[in-house]
Amino acid sequence: MNAFVPEFPLATTAMTALRKPAEAQGLGDFSPLWCGQNTSGCKETSAAELTRELAAKR
Repeated sequence: MNAFVPEFPLATTAMTALRKPAEAQGLGDFSPLWCGQNTSGCKETSAAELTRELAAKR
């Protein structure tokens, strides 16, 4: 990272000039991708069980 990068969430405003034309072309290269957490929705499970659950939802 560069020392001149704006603090969160100010960088999204600075990227608007790049984001809008990119999204108009169907590109997400400059789109902010927000994430969060939902610890109440977490459960301990094995990879095999998770794979079976995901496959069943297809």
